[in-house]
Amino acid sequence: MQSTRERLRKERRRRRVRLLRFICFCIICAALLAAGWHWVRQPGFAFGSINVEGSDKVTAKDILQISGVQEPVNLFVISPWQVQKALTHDVRFEKADVSYSWPGVMRVKITERRPAVYLACSYNGYAKVDYTGVVMEVSDGIKDANAPVLSGIVTGNIYFGDRIGEKQVLLILEFLSQLDRDTVAHISEIAVDQQNNVKFYLQYGYPILLGDVYKIMDKLNLFVTVFNEIKAKNIQAEFIDLTFTKPYIKLKQ
Repeated sequence: MQSTRERLRKERRRRRVRLLRFICFCIICAALLAAGWHWVRQPGFAFGSINVEGSDKVTAKDILQISGVQEPVNLFVISPWQVQKALTHDVRFEKADVSYSWPGVMRVKITERRPAVYLACSYNGYAKVDYTGVVMEVSDGIKDANAPVLSGIVTGNIYFGDRIGEKQVLLILEFLSQLDRDTVAHISEIAVDQQNNVKFYLQYGYPILLGDVYKIMDKLNLFVTVFNEIKAKNIQAEFIDLTFTKPYIKLKQ
């Protein structure tokens, strides 16, 4: 019969062997994983696809260029954080979100900046400004009717990507951002006078007076209500005054 000491020795040896086998197994698995990771990151290896939503200014090829890789698409070598950071810092876009969906699809959702107003600037130029006050374009004239003209305020020497600093402009942009696209499309000009009173000229041919530009947000709900009422009616008016508690419509004689 084996003594107790011999049994303990054999048990220790078995434990050492099991531990050695486990260590060897872990080393082999780690080596296989490292080799596999190295293999899937090789040039020419293809995996997954890129789906860009919300913009026609960016393609899957552009995403590859941002990531510093070449075709074919290989999601193992594309950093979603790098893509999102690059798109977020692109002035053309207001927001970007990068995520994954099954099976193997990188979804790039982009929100493009939308023009809110044209604003006069230095050297007889015009800046196309989005709803957050970012300058989308600076040109020597108004090239389209995608946004109303903001008159009465002239900003300084600004460039593409700059942010507008005038408080009056920012308040008007905030007001416009609360309106739906159809309502904004009916506004042809926004005028601010020397007393900082603001009026919206509609495509119908008459203005809506809103009063002090610094209190314009107080008139938001009233403006929306009045606009929705007159939209479907053929009102022959000289102007609509919202500076009072109740709207006043001056009809043409």
